[in-house]
Amino acid sequence: MKFGNVNNRNRGNGKKYFFSGVIFFTFLAVFSFSIYAQDTDNTEFWFVAPDAAKAHDDRPTFLMITTGDKPANVTISMPANSSQFKSLFAKTDRLIPANSYWKFEFSTDDEMALIENSIDDSGKSTNKGIFIKSDVPVSAYYQVDGSKGAQKEIFTLKGKKALGNNFYMPFQEVYKISTAYEGQGYRQIQIVATEDNTVVTVVPKGPLASQNGYIDQNSTEMLRQRTLNKGQTLLWREYKRNTSNITGTQILSNKPVAVTLFEDCVDASPSQDIIGDQMVPVENLGKNYIVVKGYSYKSPATDHVGILAVADGNTEVKVGHKDGRLETKNLKKGEYWAWDLGEGIAEPSAYFVTADKPVYCMHQSAVETELGGALLPSLYSISGRRITFIKGSYKYDPDVSSYNAMFLVFQESAKDGFILDGNPLPMDHSSVLSSGMVGFEKWMYAKVKLDNTTGKEQVCTVENKEGSFSLGYFTGNNVTSLYGYLSAFGTFSFGADTIYHCGDSYQFDAPYARTYKWTLPDNNILIDTSRYEAKKSGRYILKVEQDPYEITDTTYLKLQNFRHILHAPERLLENKSYNFSIELNPQNDKDNNYKAAYEWSFGEGSQVELGTVNDREVAVYYSTPGTKNISLKVFNQDANCDTTITHVVVVPEKVEVMYWKSNAKDRDWNNEDNWVDAAGNPLSVVPSPETKVYLPGNATGYYPSLRKGETDWRFYGQPEINEIVFRYGSELQSQHRLKYNKAYVNYNWYYYNTQSTGQPESSIEGGAKRLDRDIWHILAAPLKSMATGDFSLAGHPFSWQQQFRVSNPQGANITEADFSKPFATNDIALVDNNNAIAVKMVLYKNENGYRQDYLDGLKGIIEIPYFENSVVSPLYPAHNYDALSKRSYFYYFDTKTLRILNSPVGTMNRSGEAYRFVYEDKDGNPPEGEIYKMEIKVQGDNLEVMVGNPLLAPIVSTGFLYANRGTIDETYGYKMLSEDGTNWVHHEFEDKDTIPAWKAFVVRLKDTSSLRAGASSQEITSTVSFPLDYVIPTSMSVTPASGNTRSAYAVSDDALYVQVLKGGVRSGDAARLQYNRNADKPDIRKMILPDGHRTPEVFFISSDGKSSNLIQQYKSGEKEVAIGIKTSDVNSRLLLEFDNIAAFSASTGASVILMDKYQNVTQDLTRNSVYSFTQQSVGLDNQYVDRTRFVLQLGGDTGSEMQEDAIKEIEIIYRSGILEVTSDENIHTVSVYDLYGRLVFSNPSVNLTRYSYPISLQGKMYLVRVKTVSGKETVRRVMAN
Repeated sequence: MKFGNVNNRNRGNGKKYFFSGVIFFTFLAVFSFSIYAQDTDNTEFWFVAPDAAKAHDDRPTFLMITTGDKPANVTISMPANSSQFKSLFAKTDRLIPANSYWKFEFSTDDEMALIENSIDDSGKSTNKGIFIKSDVPVSAYYQVDGSKGAQKEIFTLKGKKALGNNFYMPFQEVYKISTAYEGQGYRQIQIVATEDNTVVTVVPKGPLASQNGYIDQNSTEMLRQRTLNKGQTLLWREYKRNTSNITGTQILSNKPVAVTLFEDCVDASPSQDIIGDQMVPVENLGKNYIVVKGYSYKSPATDHVGILAVADGNTEVKVGHKDGRLETKNLKKGEYWAWDLGEGIAEPSAYFVTADKPVYCMHQSAVETELGGALLPSLYSISGRRITFIKGSYKYDPDVSSYNAMFLVFQESAKDGFILDGNPLPMDHSSVLSSGMVGFEKWMYAKVKLDNTTGKEQVCTVENKEGSFSLGYFTGNNVTSLYGYLSAFGTFSFGADTIYHCGDSYQFDAPYARTYKWTLPDNNILIDTSRYEAKKSGRYILKVEQDPYEITDTTYLKLQNFRHILHAPERLLENKSYNFSIELNPQNDKDNNYKAAYEWSFGEGSQVELGTVNDREVAVYYSTPGTKNISLKVFNQDANCDTTITHVVVVPEKVEVMYWKSNAKDRDWNNEDNWVDAAGNPLSVVPSPETKVYLPGNATGYYPSLRKGETDWRFYGQPEINEIVFRYGSELQSQHRLKYNKAYVNYNWYYYNTQSTGQPESSIEGGAKRLDRDIWHILAAPLKSMATGDFSLAGHPFSWQQQFRVSNPQGANITEADFSKPFATNDIALVDNNNAIAVKMVLYKNENGYRQDYLDGLKGIIEIPYFENSVVSPLYPAHNYDALSKRSYFYYFDTKTLRILNSPVGTMNRSGEAYRFVYEDKDGNPPEGEIYKMEIKVQGDNLEVMVGNPLLAPIVSTGFLYANRGTIDETYGYKMLSEDGTNWVHHEFEDKDTIPAWKAFVVRLKDTSSLRAGASSQEITSTVSFPLDYVIPTSMSVTPASGNTRSAYAVSDDALYVQVLKGGVRSGDAARLQYNRNADKPDIRKMILPDGHRTPEVFFISSDGKSSNLIQQYKSGEKEVAIGIKTSDVNSRLLLEFDNIAAFSASTGASVILMDKYQNVTQDLTRNSVYSFTQQSVGLDNQYVDRTRFVLQLGGDTGSEMQEDAIKEIEIIYRSGILEVTSDENIHTVSVYDLYGRLVFSNPSVNLTRYSYPISLQGKMYLVRVKTVSGKETVRRVMAN
């Protein structure tokens, strides 16, 4: 096989290990981030909108959500006020393309009243919390965008880093709140709870307004405390405008909350503007910050930095710059220091703040006197390497007070690595207004102008391959300004639990820290380096000292490659189809499993099935001979890389996928003549370990058996393959002797091709067995990890998966067994349901839920397992498989709209074991003793239980019985659902009777005290055993026919049978009335299927009227036996057909008369054994059962009753044409009757103790009746010659 790898190229990291640095926003700034780790902290955001002064233009506002290099499914909700939120906003979710954004606006009075937490509700719980959820990391912010009064500000949402239990409020104290704008401006603390029963406590530094006045530091805890549920919100605002000493107010909670600081109408006359941001909790603060000044330059506005201490004791804070100026101040916990940095346009352009304990650091700047403010991230949360954003429409022109700029903060090692929009950005570039060292360690800054002459927003991308950086974006004019940061705002983390990378090595590049300690997969230690080139997959641990915390985080690196096995022939016959496929990671390296996509090219003359070139498996044939160059591009979607695999095929030649011949003449797996190609052409080889084998569902000959007596192991050894596919109806005896990697089972419902009515008639196999639509099937689950939800196609079409239920409806004497008991969820393992499930698929109708899109897309085949099959996974939309966690997620869908509901209703762990037979142990070996033991539990008094045949071969019913004599009720026999799904068919345990593969069946457990277990005395716990090798003997048919005829029973030849017919076809089981001479046999209850009520069924009714029986014991002397009829069909002509009447009469001595009480008609069944009638209407309240119409009248007209008993003194033998009778006293009469009750011979005056008579008896069986002179009498059956 010739193939190789070419064009191997890295496309970046799908899940990288760091998130972004610092970002400033503009009027409409859209950001995306592509760095070394996706920040998983930024997939969920909580926020509550503050109440901006309406008189100062509080609208519109909007949420801005931006994506990075991956598209995102994003949902915006208001959990505590969901109905009103949805009533105002029709579309609250969206798929946002990569490197794009979603602007979600609020503008009307109703919308603003819904989201803004009003200043009138201070101290009151409200329902204003906004929740944003994405399936991949995104960035988000909220903007007040007043279009008239030019009141604008942004609030950067910090994801999970915003959530905590301990916050302090760093309100600025330089500027007052204006009394203008109708007095609507206040300082506000806005809080949102993320969980139910969240207790929030405020520790005020000054008076805060409440519903009953105000609270302060002297108020009781009860007055300062509120309890919130998930999504509820709480506002505390200053009691009076410019209340002193509220800076440093503390917010405490017992569960995570998000907190927003807001100052409205801040007065820097002649301008008034707003300042605000979302806070982070104390644990996400640092000790070191850099402030890059803005563009304030008109009195009274200057730049200020505000520092708030949060640690116990004294916190020493220093503010300085590169020229040596340094100011120091000691702060106690909760104290605040505002340091005037001077005009923004004046040098120095950057300051540092350093403290010996964590502090909040707020920066307030301006354009002229238009204020803005933001929370600064600490230096050691900087981790961004690539940031894409949309720069605002302002051009950079200081002469007209128009500014459009970005601020960069980085370490000296990264200064030469900047690229702006694809072009190098050295520090001496003309766009760099100022740059240099800050005066703190090796930290630098750069202030860069961003030209925009278009008057429109423009995409801007900044990246640095030498080191991380923060980016601030600042824009504004003499009317307003915007200012904000977006950063990790917290301590270091890898950002992803797992890193996928294509290649033999991976470059770790940690964020800034004071010290580094790496623990490698081999437990070696590496210190004092932020970078490490990893050449092994495994777990990596990094411990950093990071301002002021010591942080330890762990990630798992998966170095991945494209090692593979390409399932493609070297030679392929012209015009013969082949399923080309690829098996990635043949070495089964656990770290080299990934989600893959495919793109095939087959070259000249190829014919490819439409729409399959992007599948893992593609059916192809060639219409021209020659050498064909094939290429397959494989995409690793986890690590975002690809490779191209090439292969050469010479046409014509053979196909290497092998099929068991449908008309095989023996069961020998190792017989070369039993294997053909897909077209049925002989291959003259046997399967190898690399072969994929198909067992057909349309066999007319033998199926294989791996027993050594039937498969010759001498030349090829133990049968061994790669994969095996069992088509529905196929069989493999002694399957535990097969060496294999994967097994699949196909459940075949056929599919609709051109037809649109009735049962579908198209199948991937001609003549294959079909599971009919619109009827119940009780199916076995022969593989591990099969789930209830595996048969769900999300309404394309509807399917039902139910459990077996037995009941005795009140007032009825009939036992119902149906499938009305649903499974609680779709993730229930079928091994916990006795390896059995009841399934129904609907027929096609042009209605929602009845169209067959997905099932037809599957060609009618539900193949299990499917969860790792990317080809068919789109056709199972109610299921999703996470290859990383090896977990299946199951979803429900709206039965009206067929829309998939968002939250999974259940999950199940499954991976490689799902391809193994259900009876194997965890290592893939057969169970001990080659006996599979299935644990069974039954609740309540009904001991009937449905179990699935775990073997893909029929099993002899007596073999099952012998293995379970102590567990199951032998007298009950077993029941199966008829092929048309309309009734239960009763079977007894006989050597000739088999339990078919693929099916479930019903047995009855013995109710013994030893089986009672658990807290509930109503719970039966037992074990049902399945010998793996006790299957059909060689002498039996490989595909025994099933049917509803009397031959399914152990026939009692003197029993009376009755069958109901509809349209000339027998319906349901034949009921049996048999002579119970020794009173040692119980009645067998009749079980009906309520769903099949139109199917006529017949049964006998006990003499006390309490039970309806399929098999009823006739008791000597009974004069009447009632017959019950069940059907809702009151229109069709029905027949009662009686059989074996003469034998029953001969053995019992009773005549048999049928009485129709409804018609007042009697009929002698010995003369006419068929009776025609129409069912009278009896209704659902009686389960459609008529129990009063028909009666068998059993008289004594045929003479005294004949008994076949155990009188040892009388012996009767018939052999070689001689009838011999011996007795201990003189014989009076000897009579012989045939099975029709006709007298064949009689001698009424023998008067001997030994009697012989030559007589030729032709046929099957005769009854011999002997009476002695003292009156003793016996009846014996004899077989004819």
